[in-house]
Amino acid sequence: MITKAINEIDEKIYSSDTVIGEFSGRDSVAAIMKAFESDDVNYILPIATFAGTEYGDFDVLYENYLMLKEQVRLRYGYDKIVYDLVEYSDQKFWHLLNGRFATELVNRFGFYNPCIGCHLYFHLTKLKFADMFSKRIISGERASHDGRVKVNQLPEVLSAYRKVMAGLGYDLIMPIENMAEGDEVERLIGWEWDEGKAHPKCVLSGNYRNTEGKALYKKDQLDDFLSHYIEKVGLLAGEYVLGNISIKSLEASIKEIL
Repeated sequence: MITKAINEIDEKIYSSDTVIGEFSGRDSVAAIMKAFESDDVNYILPIATFAGTEYGDFDVLYENYLMLKEQVRLRYGYDKIVYDLVEYSDQKFWHLLNGRFATELVNRFGFYNPCIGCHLYFHLTKLKFADMFSKRIISGERASHDGRVKVNQLPEVLSAYRKVMAGLGYDLIMPIENMAEGDEVERLIGWEWDEGKAHPKCVLSGNYRNTEGKALYKKDQLDDFLSHYIEKVGLLAGEYVLGNISIKSLEASIKEIL
């Protein structure tokens, strides 16, 4: 996999209207393919970002990237371009946003879901790259997964992500937000790819489900968590990613919020 620091990205080799594409599992690839159907999306820089809880086969991401690049070439020739895959993570930031105050969040809200903050982390880490180009970021978030509830992708959660990114001046694009069927996602990708396969795994996978697989949350607690933690901290965290405040200042601000 190609790994680059932000200061190693040479803006001269990219189009000024380049859109940042989150690159992880099947849905993120489908979102990139769907975004390319728009006339105003012709150049995408895919970025793979990892959480502090992921493990397994990371090299498979590059194999998926090569498959994506081939599909784009087959469908669009050279009219649409997927740039080289870039890997960029910030584990200290992930820990501060999602791990450091886990018990405090449970005490404060009576509810805590690490996946919500983790997906926010995935979006926020793309800000510095998006700032170089079109200020647009493509995400593979989906509000429904063949009828299954994912707490971190409920409509109100997706709205909170958008609100944070818009508040910072960036457009979070979710091209497959309303694509409920997995088969439809696979058709869009162009090759056989079972959900949950061919990407790194997370030690917290399924953490919000009970023994029967039902997602556990109370809407009032979720709304409180979103409005008083995710949205407030998200705006501050964005300032950290953009280099306007230090991680120590971000931690101090989070303590004040809690």
